[in-house]
Amino acid sequence: MIVPMKKITFLGIESEKDQFIKRLQEVGVVHLIYPQEAVDPSDLVRELQRVVEAKKFLAKKGSAGNPEKILDSKAICAQREALGQEEARINGEINVLKKDRALIEPWGDFSLEDLELLLNSGLQVYFFRVPKKVFYMLPISDLYCYMAQEKAGEICFTVLSSEPVQLGVPEEKLPSKSLSEIDREIALKQADLLRIEKEYVALAEHLKALKDAEAGLTDIVEYQRALLNIRPELEDRIFVVQCWSPMAEEELFQKIGTSFTFYHYSEDPRDDDRVPVLMKNPSPFASGEDLVKVYSYPGYKDVDPSPFVLYCFAVFFGMIIGDAGYGLTCLAITIFLHHKFRSDSPFAVRFFRMMYLLSFAVIAFGVLSGSYFGIVLHSNNPLLKLCVLNMTTIKGQNQVMIVSMVMGLVHLSMSHAIKFYNTRNYASIGWIITGWSGYFLINSTMGKGTDNPVAMYCMIGGLAIILFFSSASSNIFLRIALGLNAVLGIVQFFSDVLSYLRLFALGVATVYMAQTFNMLADQIVQGVPWVGFILAGLVALVGHTVNLALGVMGGVVHGLRLNFLEWYRWSFEGDGLPYKPFQQISKQE
Repeated sequence: MIVPMKKITFLGIESEKDQFIKRLQEVGVVHLIYPQEAVDPSDLVRELQRVVEAKKFLAKKGSAGNPEKILDSKAICAQREALGQEEARINGEINVLKKDRALIEPWGDFSLEDLELLLNSGLQVYFFRVPKKVFYMLPISDLYCYMAQEKAGEICFTVLSSEPVQLGVPEEKLPSKSLSEIDREIALKQADLLRIEKEYVALAEHLKALKDAEAGLTDIVEYQRALLNIRPELEDRIFVVQCWSPMAEEELFQKIGTSFTFYHYSEDPRDDDRVPVLMKNPSPFASGEDLVKVYSYPGYKDVDPSPFVLYCFAVFFGMIIGDAGYGLTCLAITIFLHHKFRSDSPFAVRFFRMMYLLSFAVIAFGVLSGSYFGIVLHSNNPLLKLCVLNMTTIKGQNQVMIVSMVMGLVHLSMSHAIKFYNTRNYASIGWIITGWSGYFLINSTMGKGTDNPVAMYCMIGGLAIILFFSSASSNIFLRIALGLNAVLGIVQFFSDVLSYLRLFALGVATVYMAQTFNMLADQIVQGVPWVGFILAGLVALVGHTVNLALGVMGGVVHGLRLNFLEWYRWSFEGDGLPYKPFQQISKQE
């Protein structure tokens, strides 16, 4: 559910402002209301960003430990920045050296002093790099020429002459260092990089200090932001603080205490208020909150979609994978990860609870479809008694298609019912009637070849409700015009229903892929003696792993898509403001 909020206004004496704000932060319940152009403590924000950046960077380099020398956050950040600057400088120098190496490499390793000796003895060495087709057109027949390298249509060569040489192509300008000298410098600088990496690892041992500093600075930043944005009144003699509170007034005032002189009043949210959203659900539904936050927070006036999204997602996920063997594999992986990464954090608890739910949903749909790693069950197998949606037969596939569309109608009807509950908009009832009457009408005329006048009249009635109740305008012409525009939404409605056929398509694809890998493995066993079982096992293992991975990706993407796009569009405003309590994070560490 979305927790109701009260808008509370405090008026206090200016001399008690600092302590009152400090007390509000210690209570840690209210969501402060800031002006649109709120002022931030810029210096503190920059310092906080500096600490956060250093913490994120060092967390990738090592783990917290027990350093011999204790450093504060400023010293840690200064060392990390100094090392970063040194590392950037060295990497730049290495890049320059590598470019120089690429220039001189075709001519091999030679001493530049030898070139000087040749020059002093009257011989000049010229270096050229030209395209291959240009090389064979050069006037070099009377010159001593040595081809040093030929690759990728390019030729590097040298000319040795006692006279000036003019070939009509630019001479290559070589670095002032030999190849071996460049390699030595690169090796030295790479050793410096290794030293810097070791210093990063040593500095990462101070991660706890950075974590504590981040929490402390966050508290200070929020406190100073509150002070900067408090509205003064009566020539700065009193201050005014407005906030949203999910806590009952009496309980909040008891927590604040009686040591302050202040006046307060509370009010319910107005239609134009941007009210923060706090979702609070019992354990069976709490995992849905994390799914909802993936897309968008609901609006304050919305019904909390978390329970609906969670269990509808589980149904869609189970149907898309739809194999009991894969479901048991997901369950085993979940149990392993749960024991491997035990955590009492609320997020971890909600995450693993959702993983168990999804695993059992896959198992359930696998049993209903009679699919166990794509193995074709014998006609006498008792598990077939539980199979009601056999996706390997035409009849079963037709049933699954109908089930998919019915699930779509149920899902969208839930959305319209929620909208009617929330807004008392009778057009939502019209959409429910239109959707179901359209289904029964199509089922009768196309499926059974008979007329269904009841469904026809119900559909007309539903469209009439949409026509006259989509708008609340008192102007009859405007009301009908807006109603006609709403009736055109019938195309969108039925296209949304058909969108649920992806459940059928993805489910069938998973089944057939599993059976295909089984068939390939069986052919290997029959065709390859002795080692056929090993090869078949590898094919089956890799194939089913890929199939399960694709099923999980499809289940997540399409399972959430049907909730966030097809379902959300009919009843939810979304774009809610997340509830952010004004609290002391450092006290929670």
